[in-house]
Amino acid sequence: MKITIDTNIFINVKEEEEPFFKYSSKILDAIEDGQLKGVISIITIAELCVGYYNVNKPKEKDEYISKLYSQDNFIIVNLDRVVADQSAKIRSKTNLLLPDSIIVAASLLEKVSLLISNDEKFNQAEKFIKVCTSEEFCENYLSSK
Repeated sequence: MKITIDTNIFINVKEEEEPFFKYSSKILDAIEDGQLKGVISIITIAELCVGYYNVNKPKEKDEYISKLYSQDNFIIVNLDRVVADQSAKIRSKTNLLLPDSIIVAASLLEKVSLLISNDEKFNQAEKFIKVCTSEEFCENYLSSK
């Protein structure tokens, strides 16, 4: 199964944020183990970098981002004209901010099954893609693994 991972899933794990840590960890582990393919927008990469720059840890940022790029089970979608146009359409039909619209557009481009986010604002994208929280995903799709 191919799924899109929103930035907050990575942050939940990095910061050990409850109540999401357990579920978000299971999802990222399943991707690393090859049970799932994880799609990441370049927006997510940028948002992850901000966190490292905020605490002045550029070396750790480089290591983490390099790890994501080197893993076969992660697909990183860059911003191009097709993604930009699709993002604009999504933005015009929802109240999503442009960065979130780009994440949805990347999902559509990669034909993912689900977008996983613990941010309720992504529910506005339901007319474009199925959205669920990390907990919902684990309970409904990873429970037997």
